[in-house]
Amino acid sequence: MTKKMEKKYIPLANYFEVALQQEITLSFSELENIMGQALPNAAYLNKSWWKKTKPPLSHYLSWTNADYYVIDVKLGTSVTFSRTQTKSIENSPSKNEENPSAYIIRGIEASDARSFILLQEEIFQQTDFMYNVQNELDLTVQQLRKNLTYWKQLKNRTVLLCVLNGIFAGYAVVHGYKQLKARHVASVHLAVKEEYQQKGIGSALMKAVESWSKQHDISRLELSVMEHNNVALHLFSKIGFKQEGIRQNAIKLNDTYVNEYSFSKIL
Repeated sequence: MTKKMEKKYIPLANYFEVALQQEITLSFSELENIMGQALPNAAYLNKSWWKKTKPPLSHYLSWTNADYYVIDVKLGTSVTFSRTQTKSIENSPSKNEENPSAYIIRGIEASDARSFILLQEEIFQQTDFMYNVQNELDLTVQQLRKNLTYWKQLKNRTVLLCVLNGIFAGYAVVHGYKQLKARHVASVHLAVKEEYQQKGIGSALMKAVESWSKQHDISRLELSVMEHNNVALHLFSKIGFKQEGIRQNAIKLNDTYVNEYSFSKIL
């Protein structure tokens, strides 16, 4: 009897479950981005690891369960998967795209530290709506990994990553408070790369934030939005956040003071 799929391959299985493409080519680094883990040495050395379809190893279930099979392997470079039958995209938000994209949302892993720092810096460079500018955080991979270990101990802080076709497209930071009387409260910081906006990723990340928060006994979410960030204002209002107040002149942009709106949602 086939044993259950290893835990580290579950994000890969989730990706293929939502994938709509008839044929998908993913680089080894993109596959590892989806998994949040390194592929085993055998995946880099043996094509047979990818073509395998029988136990005892069960990694192949992550794509065969979604009716994909491997048609080409370039060791250390890329793998091409093909679907055995066409999947309906009638209800997909990507149905009008010639090459529909698939994304998953998963919790950050220690192996993601460098990629997450780079993702943040890219977004800081793209927009003025974030609260940091490029190179301001000065966060190292070692420091972030140490923070992630501490967050796991606290159990009310995390980073949720959106991985679109193996590329990091956005993230949401959930930052719960340490104080006992406020451990049911968390602040949220949401960011999506410019080229991946207007694809439903922000809404999906916030849905994942709410689900994760409920699982960790967080019942109140808080966030702040600059008054001229109309896209964010529309998103948070649409998903049930309520404005609680205005912080006058909270932000200074290009020698101009900008107000900030405070929002919250009770879960």
